[in-house]
Amino acid sequence: MIYRKPEVKKNALKLALLLITTFCWGAAVSSDSWFIVTLIFLVLIGFQFHAFIKSNVSNESAIRQFLAGVKSQKDQDEWIETLENSSLKKTFYEIEDAIKNRQVAQEAEYQYFRNIVQHVGIGILTFDKAGDIQLYNFAAKKLLNTSYTVKNIEAFSKISLELLDTFKTLKTGGRKLVEVKVGEEVRQLSVYAIELQLHNKQFKLISLQNIQSELDEKEMEAWRNLIRVLTHEIMNSVTPISSLSNTTYGLLDDIKRNGDEQILVDAEDIDDLKHSIKTIESRSEGLIRFLNEFRSLTHTPTPKMKPEDFNLVLRGIAQLMQEELSQKKVKLHLQLNEQIPTANIDRELIEQVIINLIKNAAESFDEEALEKNIWLHSNVDAKKRVTITVKDDGSGIEPEALTKIFIPFFTTKKTGSGIGLSLSKEIIRKHQGTISVQSDLGVGTEFSLKF
Repeated sequence: MIYRKPEVKKNALKLALLLITTFCWGAAVSSDSWFIVTLIFLVLIGFQFHAFIKSNVSNESAIRQFLAGVKSQKDQDEWIETLENSSLKKTFYEIEDAIKNRQVAQEAEYQYFRNIVQHVGIGILTFDKAGDIQLYNFAAKKLLNTSYTVKNIEAFSKISLELLDTFKTLKTGGRKLVEVKVGEEVRQLSVYAIELQLHNKQFKLISLQNIQSELDEKEMEAWRNLIRVLTHEIMNSVTPISSLSNTTYGLLDDIKRNGDEQILVDAEDIDDLKHSIKTIESRSEGLIRFLNEFRSLTHTPTPKMKPEDFNLVLRGIAQLMQEELSQKKVKLHLQLNEQIPTANIDRELIEQVIINLIKNAAESFDEEALEKNIWLHSNVDAKKRVTITVKDDGSGIEPEALTKIFIPFFTTKKTGSGIGLSLSKEIIRKHQGTISVQSDLGVGTEFSLKF
């Protein structure tokens, strides 16, 4: 009950005494008591009323002063000790202790998480709109070789202007690979950014990772795959050329040894010579074609970017491919989101990629399939990136092959060169986009392009 509290009891007693005194004063006035008695009761009423008001105003003033002290985070022990109200004094001490305990706990949590961030293996730094740095952990200092105190990101201009520009321009979710020379060592830094807001202030969090070893490993793997493909293709062409050259030389040598001025050659030998020379010619042409395709992969043109309406591009591709698909009894379905924004692309290169994906989809169907459908979508994903998908309901891709389809010269087709998808991936990479694939056997395949 509220009336059991000491402060309430005290105020209730004061109010009761005031009421009793007022009643006695009223009785004295009504009974024509002496004037002096009436005056004494009136003075008592005034004194009690003043004491009652003073007590409550004093409490309210003390509370207001205490809250002001809490807001300014000042030590109030000395001031609290001067209070006459013991109950209020005790409450203030309890509140102050609770606040101090909470501050100590928060500071401990802050130091705990700060130590974690400082000692984590990934480089982390945060800065505000003015470039002033709030957090710069040990891993980041080690990656950039800056053991000295860095207060503003402009100091990174001494390390790399490209790195500084990346810090400034990279948006939330953005990722970029930056090459930095630290002393005699070249480091490939993967830079990732997140924009944050705290207490109405804008901050940016940057994470840094040195992926040089991973890149070296991938580079060696790429070279091994390339050497394996080159060895396979060249050996396939050179081995029969060498064998047939020896056979042809042997046939001609036998004919020369006849010694007659007029050389007679059997029809069977002529056929063998023709077949050998034709095979040499065919394999040589195949080898030249392979080298030309390899050269096209290593000399991908630099995109000439300009704003384009993707829906307009897709409608043009659909119209261009309509007759070829109709001959193969394939239906092309356009499903376009009219709200997608324009994107900076090289239209010719992107058309080349999408046409290649549609052709691959058209070749994925079994001959006995009754329904052959390809869907061409345009949309915007959760990160507001333009997304183009090419989907079919064909036979799908084997899981083992799915992991290799972007490797140059890898193909599951009997007549394919294996250059189309790897070239497409390189074009999309030069557009700062991504290409991915999902496939289920007997269900179909879907390629997604994101810009």
